Parts: sequence; C-alpha cells; structure tokens
Amino acid sequence: MANTAHLRFIKRGVKHWNNWRKEKFSDQPDLSEADLSGLDLRGVNLIGANLSYANLTGTDLSGSYLSVANLSHAYLSEAKLTGANLGKANLEAVDLSFANLEQAILIETRLAKALLVEANLTQAVLNFADLSRANISKANLRKAHLIKAILLEANLSDVSLKGANLNRALLSEADLTRANLSNINLSKADLSFARLIEADLHGANLNGIILIEANLRGANLQGSTLKKGQLCRANLGGVDLSNADIKSTNLSDSDLINANLSKALLVDTNLSDAQLAGANCHKASFLHANLNKANLCETNLTAADLREADLRKADLTRSQLQAANLSMTNLTAACLEEVNLNRSTKFDHTICEHIYLKRHEQDRQPSHGKFLAGELAQLLWISAETINLNFHNGVNWTAFANSLKRIQRNYPQAQMGIQCIEHKGNGVILVKVHTAPNVDQEKVHKELMLAYVNTRRQINEQQKDQGVGKVSTQESLQLQNPQDIINNLFDLLNPAFSSLP
Repeated sequence: MANTAHLRFIKRGVKHWNNWRKEKFSDQPDLSEADLSGLDLRGVNLIGANLSYANLTGTDLSGSYLSVANLSHAYLSEAKLTGANLGKANLEAVDLSFANLEQAILIETRLAKALLVEANLTQAVLNFADLSRANISKANLRKAHLIKAILLEANLSDVSLKGANLNRALLSEADLTRANLSNINLSKADLSFARLIEADLHGANLNGIILIEANLRGANLQGSTLKKGQLCRANLGGVDLSNADIKSTNLSDSDLINANLSKALLVDTNLSDAQLAGANCHKASFLHANLNKANLCETNLTAADLREADLRKADLTRSQLQAANLSMTNLTAACLEEVNLNRSTKFDHTICEHIYLKRHEQDRQPSHGKFLAGELAQLLWISAETINLNFHNGVNWTAFANSLKRIQRNYPQAQMGIQCIEHKGNGVILVKVHTAPNVDQEKVHKELMLAYVNTRRQINEQQKDQGVGKVSTQESLQLQNPQDIINNLFDLLNPAFSSLP
C-alpha cells in the first residue's frame, strides 16, 4: 500500500513533489498500488520509487526520472513516457500496451513478461534490457537500440524494428513472425529456434548471426549480409535471398526448397546435406562451397559459378546447368539424371571419377573404372543433345518413321537423327534421337510423341477399314533383334535408298 503522505505530496503537483524530493532525497517514496491514472507528471522525480501495482493508465510521465524505480505489475497502458529515464528500473510484468516510450532510456531495465502490445518505442534505448517472454507484438521499435538485449521467448510478431540495432542480442525461441526487420543490425545475435516466418529482413546486417533450427519460411532477406552465420538445420523454404552476401556461412542440413538465391554470394559456404530442390540460383556464386550430398533436384543453376565446389554425391536431377561454370568442381558420385546443360557449360579440369545418370546410384558412368580427361563433358554434352523417347507395349515403326520425318521438316535446324534403339525390358523400347545444340527439346519431344500417337491411330483405323485383323508387321518388330529393327526403320525413313538394286 502507498504511503498516504507520499500520495498526498505527489497529488499536489510535480513542482511540490520535486522540491520535497530535494529535501528528503534519502527517503524512498512508496506509491505502490496508488491510483495515479490520468495525472500530469511530466518531469517528475521518481528515482528509486516503489510504484509496484500502481495505476498509471493514461498518465503523462514525459521526461520523468524513473531510474531504479520499482514498477513491477504496474498499469501504464496508454501512458506517455517520451524521453523518460527508466534505466535499471524494474518493470517486470508491467502493462505498457499502447504506451508512448519514444526516445525513452531503458538501459538495463527489467521488462520480463511485460505487455508492450502496440507500444511506441521509436528510437528508445534498451541496451542490456531484459525483455524475456515479453509481449511486444505490433509495437513500433524503429531505430531503437537493443544492443545485448535479452528477448528470450519474446513475442515480436508484426513488430517494426526497421533500422534498429540488436547487435549481440539474445532472441532464442522468440516469435518474429511477419516482423519488419529491414535494415536492422542483428550481427552476432542469437536467434536459434526463433520464428521469423514471412519476416522482412531485406538489407539487414546478419553477419555472425546464429539461426540454428530457426524458421524463416517465406522471409525476405533480399540484399542482406549473412557472412559467417550459423544456420544449420534452419527452415529457409521459399526465402528470398537474392543478391544476399552469404559468404562462409553454415547452412548444412538446412531447408532452402524453392528459395530465391539468384545472384547471391555463397563463397566458402557450407551447404552439405542442404535441401535446395526447386531453388533459383541463377548467377549465384558457389565458389569453394560445400554442396556434398546436397539436394539440387530441379534447381536453377544457370550461369552459376560452381568453381572448386564440392558436389560429391549431390543430387542434380533435372537441374538447370546451362552456362554454369563447373571448372575444378568435384562431381564424383553425383546424380545427373536428366540434367539440363549446353555447350556453354564449363567442365575445365572438373574432378570426377564417376557419376550416376539415374537416382539411387543407378546407371553408373563409366560402368567400370574412372573417367578419362574430357570424357565427362562429352558424355553430358551428348546426353544434353539427346531426346529420349520411351515406348510401352511396342512401337509402330511406320507411324514413328512418318512422325519423325514430319518433325524433321518442321524443325530443319534441329538436325534430328536416330542415335540408338534399346530394349529396356518389360516391353519398354527406348529410342534416342540426337539433336543440334540449343534446341528446345521439351517442345520437340512433345510434338514428336503427339505426331506419333495421331499417326498410329490413323494407321490402325485404315487397317480396320481394310479388314486387317492383327497388329502391323512394323509394330511387331519389337520382338526382333535391334539390327533388324534399325534396318527396317532405315528403309522406312529412306525409301529411295531401299528401292535401289
């Protein structure tokens, strides 16, 4: 309970109170549980005062002196504390919702479990303050200073910390969902296990940051600096890291599925066992990066710099490697199933003993031994210039020959020709069609198969009209040896030659 004399003095006004404090400076004012709501206490001297559980709702305390004061569990909702000095004060579990603390001094202040919902803390100084488990959601902390502040398990969802300084702050397990953290300084801050879902971190200084197992799904880190950070096992799915500087950062075992890393700098970065499936890494730099066992399935690596990177056992299935630089890259035991590349993809001095052209270490190339110099590049370039046509339940070679000739006429620049025919077992026949470089193979493949289906249907209908009751001889050729098929197909594709004596 408040001291009745002290309560009477403060209600006489700030001037009377401050004069009494000068005379009785050694006396500790006791205003605990006092109702001081709505009073004008601008510039009041409450240094060291006991205001625990006091009602200061809507009170004007602008420019007041509250350092070392005890305001635990006090009610300061909608109070005005602009420029107030609350250094080393105890504000544990205080209600400061909607309060104005612009440019307030809260150095080493205890604010654990405080309620600061929608409070205005613009340019406030909270260095070394303890805000553990505080609810600061939707608060305005623009350009605030929180150097070495403690925000463990704090609720900072939808907060604005634009341009704030949180150097070396502790934010482990904090909730920063949808927070505005643009141009913030979080260098060497600890945000392990924190939630930053859809947070805006563009232009942020995150050098040396700890984000171990943090959730940043959908966050915007465009143009941020993340050098020497710790992000192992972090969730970065769908994150925008375009133009970010991520040099020498630990991203091992992290989730970067569908992330945007275009033009990002990942020099010397550890991405071992990382998930980068579907990520956009166009023109990204992975110089000296560790991508051992990384999942790069369907990743866009066009024009990426992968020089001297470690891609051993990486999965590059259906990835885009056009114009990528893989010089001196280690590709041993990597999977390159249906990888997309072209003659501008560089393989100068690439280190590679063998690769797999199918997942789960299937289709080893070479089947035995190691690649000789230049063999890997030739294999991949030829493979990239090949259309694979899989036929189930046999092939109507007449229909195929007519379809191929039609597509050859439509795309003369493709320089299409049959490379080989393989029996794959279970009734599956693989026809490999060679094309010129830089051909839109997906489009040609689609049109060729569509032409084949339509032509085969027309032939079948003609056979029915003519009363032919069984499959054509050309389609039954799947049961013959490959050389007979090739000879018959040559006759179909080159009738002029086959008619010569």
